[in-house]
Amino acid sequence: MSWTQQLEKIAPGHFVLPKTKTMRVEAHLFLSDKLLWGEGPESPGLEEAVFNQVVNAASFPGVTRVAVTPDCHVGYGVPIGTVVETEGVLLPTAAGYDIGCGMVQLQTTLTAEDVADPARRRQWIDEVTRRIAVGVGASRVQKQRRIDARTFAEVVRHGAQALGRHASATERDFLPVEDDRVDIPTRAYEKREQLGSLGGGNHFTEMQVDESGRVWVMLHTGSRGFGWNIAKHFFVEGAAALGLGKHSEDFIWLDADSRLGREYWNLHNMAANFAVANRLLIGEAVCGALEDVFGGTASIYYEISHNLIQKESGRFVARKGATRAFPGGHPALTGTPWAKSGHPILIPGSMETGSAILFAEKGASQSIYSVNHGAGRRLSRGEARRVLDQDETDLRMMEADILLNTRTTPLDESGPCYKNLDDVLNTVEMAGLATVARRLKPVACIKGAD
Repeated sequence: MSWTQQLEKIAPGHFVLPKTKTMRVEAHLFLSDKLLWGEGPESPGLEEAVFNQVVNAASFPGVTRVAVTPDCHVGYGVPIGTVVETEGVLLPTAAGYDIGCGMVQLQTTLTAEDVADPARRRQWIDEVTRRIAVGVGASRVQKQRRIDARTFAEVVRHGAQALGRHASATERDFLPVEDDRVDIPTRAYEKREQLGSLGGGNHFTEMQVDESGRVWVMLHTGSRGFGWNIAKHFFVEGAAALGLGKHSEDFIWLDADSRLGREYWNLHNMAANFAVANRLLIGEAVCGALEDVFGGTASIYYEISHNLIQKESGRFVARKGATRAFPGGHPALTGTPWAKSGHPILIPGSMETGSAILFAEKGASQSIYSVNHGAGRRLSRGEARRVLDQDETDLRMMEADILLNTRTTPLDESGPCYKNLDDVLNTVEMAGLATVARRLKPVACIKGAD
């Protein structure tokens, strides 16, 4: 019997996978019928392998709840688009390699008319890439802000606070590093120069226009090689502690009170603080470039992570490719500008189809106060390069008037690689998790040509 045959539909957009012999809790999946079962070749439905990873997520020691978001797809250990709540246990696989990866949204005083000239948008792209390094492994460019050793030490311990930012613009000021005497793994420390750089893969800086004609800029990046090497260190150490073999990241868990668990928590939080500071530094550079080229002003609207473990109501909540979604009235927002409305939820779609800003509804409590982090991949990178036509892809981007920093459109990041964002957002609204407040159309996108 397939996993899909075991699902129980309990409400529109809400399914439950009952406990098996290995599962400690049932799993709640927030999917439409279309996203689950599929509807033609453009919407093939959920892979069976996702359910094997959902079962794995629900089988770890200490697990108390599991939720799966509408953009879910196969990941490492647990699906991308999974939320796992645990008591006394840390799950490195549910934070992933890019610890603290997430989004920043910049709001501007510009209008669509101000950025209509392709030549000036091209000038903006060039100016941004003079200020931030782009691409896998890239760390510095000519105008990039340099961070000295003392400031770096403050950044990994105090995140946004080290840069003079506070929680009105960020999901949190910082994650506490309870023991700052813990040694940073050498390979991670060697990547400190990547602070203030974008990276490659699906990371981007994108100029966007909303329905009212207002210009925004969205950024997506994480903790770069610093966080990756911290994660890798604990995947190796965790496997050894549990007596597991190589390539066993899928099954690693850490007792939060153990020596290894305490070390991971402190270094995970350092990586998360690095990621927040990284996004703010890039945001600062992008604001400067935009103001120099177009003459308007820009500021940070909100910043939020989607690969992270946080303490909420006394338990650990790991979001792997999932975004926190606190509605208005949530106690964690007391004293912030978002206390009544809930905080913004920043959802990238694709460089062709656009993005969205959402606000949570009370129903988000069903999904451990979480929603999707994007549209979700439909094609693997290798498959995209095999089946998509470069000329056709470039033509679509040209006709949509979307400029890129790359000579050709990266096929593995083009629109067809991702699920239909409308389907995903409709599911979120149907399940009562959040409401779409703004849709954002891309007009210029900066990505690593990797």
